[in-house]
Amino acid sequence: MFRPNSLIKSLKHQESYLEGEFSLLCWNVAKLTLKSHYKEFLNTLIERYKLDVLLLQEVKKSLSHELELHDYSYVLSPNIQTQKHVFGVLSAFKSSCHGELSLLTKKRELRCATHKTTLLTHHKISGNATLLIVNLHAINFVHNSDFKNELREIYEAIKTHSGAMIVAGDFNTWNLKRVQYLGEFIDDLGLKKVEFESEKSIKKVFSNSLDYIFYRGLKVTFATVVDSKKISDHNPIIARFSTP
Repeated sequence: MFRPNSLIKSLKHQESYLEGEFSLLCWNVAKLTLKSHYKEFLNTLIERYKLDVLLLQEVKKSLSHELELHDYSYVLSPNIQTQKHVFGVLSAFKSSCHGELSLLTKKRELRCATHKTTLLTHHKISGNATLLIVNLHAINFVHNSDFKNELREIYEAIKTHSGAMIVAGDFNTWNLKRVQYLGEFIDDLGLKKVEFESEKSIKKVFSNSLDYIFYRGLKVTFATVVDSKKISDHNPIIARFSTP
């Protein structure tokens, strides 16, 4: 395995804004993005929920082939590269992207000695404002203090953004200390948690949820958790937002 060199991106909607309402999916896809049953299920979700933004973690992409992502623009922030594939978090959208930044964790995970990654993308919304979307897969298999320090690195990178913000992903908050540190992180940023009518289908470890969508400067008009039929060990979470 190699440390990846750069972002991979395809931007096709540079004249389009996220206006009115938009729908967003967050899903840890467990490296299944090249499998036909995953593609079929994702297609169903895109059609049913009219998804404008996809925030995916543990994406697997062939180095020799383009991703099959319909008409979405995308940015992939890899944390692992092999001779044939890259793996990482991917943000896809049907709107402009005016700036992106990849943040590799300073620590490596002990089990496989790899970094995790966070992807920041900026998108125009109504009123010529900018929405910051943060797509992350939080570090695991490290001390709680290291988890806290990595959240602080993300905070330092985004704290100056004064407008609308979405922070979503797999936070690996499997113990109460991690939950506490995440709570401090979202409080410092003035974020709210998207609430779901039922959270029983959200991936949990020791009764603690791992997947979240947080936001500010927007209004939530719909939220749901979708049973992925065990395609991944995580279920997709979806929220619809209205812009100011």
